[in-house]
Amino acid sequence: MGFTEFTGWAASIITSMIFLPQLFKAFRTRQTHDISMWMLLLSLVANFLWLLNGTLTENHPLMASGGFIILVSLTLIVFKYWNEKS
Repeated sequence: MGFTEFTGWAASIITSMIFLPQLFKAFRTRQTHDISMWMLLLSLVANFLWLLNGTLTENHPLMASGGFIILVSLTLIVFKYWNEKS
């Protein structure tokens, strides 16, 4: 693995961790009213486009981080919807 690929994977892993503290806090406290739905939706769309771009360019770190952040964003969207619905 060269330096360029290493930095791509390092950036992908760190970027993918961005939403994890919020996800853990939301599950622990059952509080989601302070999480912006617009932020989550924009994250979902943006990371879908990054995943598509990574797939088209065969950029594996971009595909991995895009796919992971999509899953975390969807989880937070569903959790926020369920919490605020009840």
